[in-house]
Amino acid sequence: MNKNEKTLRGLFQEEKYDYIYIPRIQRDYAQGRKDEEATIIRDNILDDVEKKRPLSWGIIFGVSENKTFEDGTERKCFIPVDGQQRLTTLYLLNLYADKRHQISFEYADRFSYETRNASKDFISALVCHWDGGKEDGIQLKEHLVNQGWFLYYWMLDPTVDAMLNMLTAIDSRFREHRDVFENLDRISFEFLDLNNLELNETLYIKMNSRGRKLSEFDKIKSEIDKILLTLHPQTTTCYFELYRDIHLDTLPSFAEKWRYCIDRKWSDMFWNKEKHTYDAYFLSFLTNYLIGSVGKDYVYVNKLLEVDFKKEGFFLPWKYFGTCLTSEENADAYLKDMAAILNKLTANGPNDIVKELILLPDTYTKRAWQFGLLSFQGTDYSSEAFQEWHRFIYNYATNTVEDKDTFFAFTKRIKEEFSSRSTDILTYLAGQYDSEKVDDRSQLSEEYFKASLLLQGGELGQKIREAEGHPLLNGRLRPLLAHENHWDAGCFLTIWKHFLQWFGPEGDDLNFREGDTESLSRRVTFATAFVKSLTQWNQLFNDNCKILGISYHGLKENLRHQRFEAVFRMCLLADQLSGMEEAVWSNPEESEAIQTKETLLKPGVIAGILSHRIGTELRFRWYHNCSCFFPYNGKSPDDRIGFDRINSDPLWRRNRNQVVAYLTERTYSVQNERVSTDKGVALWWGSDIFFTHPQHPEIQLWWNADYHIGIIHSLSNTTWVKRHQALEGNENLLFNAIGKDERQIEECIEELIKDYTQSQ
Repeated sequence: MNKNEKTLRGLFQEEKYDYIYIPRIQRDYAQGRKDEEATIIRDNILDDVEKKRPLSWGIIFGVSENKTFEDGTERKCFIPVDGQQRLTTLYLLNLYADKRHQISFEYADRFSYETRNASKDFISALVCHWDGGKEDGIQLKEHLVNQGWFLYYWMLDPTVDAMLNMLTAIDSRFREHRDVFENLDRISFEFLDLNNLELNETLYIKMNSRGRKLSEFDKIKSEIDKILLTLHPQTTTCYFELYRDIHLDTLPSFAEKWRYCIDRKWSDMFWNKEKHTYDAYFLSFLTNYLIGSVGKDYVYVNKLLEVDFKKEGFFLPWKYFGTCLTSEENADAYLKDMAAILNKLTANGPNDIVKELILLPDTYTKRAWQFGLLSFQGTDYSSEAFQEWHRFIYNYATNTVEDKDTFFAFTKRIKEEFSSRSTDILTYLAGQYDSEKVDDRSQLSEEYFKASLLLQGGELGQKIREAEGHPLLNGRLRPLLAHENHWDAGCFLTIWKHFLQWFGPEGDDLNFREGDTESLSRRVTFATAFVKSLTQWNQLFNDNCKILGISYHGLKENLRHQRFEAVFRMCLLADQLSGMEEAVWSNPEESEAIQTKETLLKPGVIAGILSHRIGTELRFRWYHNCSCFFPYNGKSPDDRIGFDRINSDPLWRRNRNQVVAYLTERTYSVQNERVSTDKGVALWWGSDIFFTHPQHPEIQLWWNADYHIGIIHSLSNTTWVKRHQALEGNENLLFNAIGKDERQIEECIEELIKDYTQSQ
């Protein structure tokens, strides 16, 4: 132990201090707090103590003074300026050892807090009255608080509360482990008395109040420096020659080169001009690559993924980051990889891709994309090899990564298979294509097939690259290349030509345009052909499928659904969509689906739906045992369209449109808007139908989604009118229409009106 290295006992025995106290200017004891950061720090400390190895707790410095105490004695006191938290924790460990395990600490009464009287009095009472015991079945904190000598108002002092929490944590882990405390002098620290430097007290206070708190980046950087003291990676594969610095060439070891670079160009790349810092960006970069490198089974990987680097004051303990680096093999591999990557980024600085690679990723897809590109084994980011690698990584990450599991599946394949082939990835991918393999519809299978085509060059390869960049496709060409169970590029040029003709280079040519009849005509033509091509139940009835979703976002969603691949292919192969034949439904027993499709294809229905902005957002769902066409989170009943369900079982039959059409022929007046301008098509907007009797227009009738028909007060007050006298337990003027035909429903309406008029 050097002369500046001390233990807590050594401050009293060697430095001859009579007393240690924390002055009023210091903050409260924090390592016993209950927040996440303090809990992690506390656990880390106790983990280290449990190992019973020599520990160095950094530097503790302060000032000494001679202080007169209440009893008139003058004592030499040490007042910590920096290190009070560690010193307090060390004191509590020694105090607990003395009280619980009778391991003598003769200086227990020579430590105190003067931040508040409560802190000072609590420590004094604890030393005087606690004998180390505890009632069974309760925590130490509860036991101490319940003692007669404990004054309850002490709990209002954050330092007292934190000390109780720390003592409880110590007790919970080490109550039966005396051996942990048998040599607490193994915990030491570098000690400095600032009086020996002849500095005045004002400066001590300024140092303490103005000192910049170490950032999480500073802490991680410091811990890596410690690793480099014992680790000696080779520099041959780290591309330090790309750094282009004469002085760097004179530094012989990896550790020296690392420290030199990290304080200069490496950090400069991450500098944020608005926040005047690089810490969060650099640390996020180091962490994201570490996450991809260690994989999903790393014990702290979820903790690393949860760190929000955009949040001011984010917390990243070394335990989460550095546990995987305790292995020399892991540390060597990670640090060499990171040095190589940072040197390549430095050399490629002018390339725009570098700016994107150092941004904070906010999705798993972006994490995967960054990790994939950084796994490139070449050095030139403007090379053709990197462009091909970039293309592959974008396609692969964008179309396979959406959550944690898919992210780690991606990084695993990159590390184990693709990274080593990154400088000639196209050749490798093409070699994996197997034309005999069927039913493999994965993105990688598509990449293998496309690579085999791209190597051939020509117009086909050019158009494939063009299609991959289309915003509706984002590198996924399955709807344009998949035919039944095989990949087929034979018709690709035709399909791609029609794709651009219909959707445009930005994918928004079929977007809704208010009052644009020409646009409406094009949208109706494509949507009609699309509906004609439907043949499967899951193409029509699915919460995620917008059947008429021909706007940009609707197309982008539908193009990703496997169920629509054959539908898009059929539409995009046709030279003329307006005269396209209707595809036969695959299962003739699915009468509800067949009826729904037939209704959609009736004159003017699709045009009527698409003439409304909401039209492209509608999808079918079963609603009260009938097909209801309405948007996601559609709260307005006016945005819904109820479709009839006609079958032989009256209890399952839903015939509202058919009945309303009959009533209109009987001169009833319907307030809802018709879907089609063709009066022969029985279909109305709204999950609720409002109508009036021809002889009683003042009586408002309502047919709601529950298939109740009755009289309401008004369109603005849709509550049922009460009967004068309840009928069969029904106090409202209404009846249930399920199972009734047109004439029966009309008769019931007549009875309602009769009852209503007689009661007025």
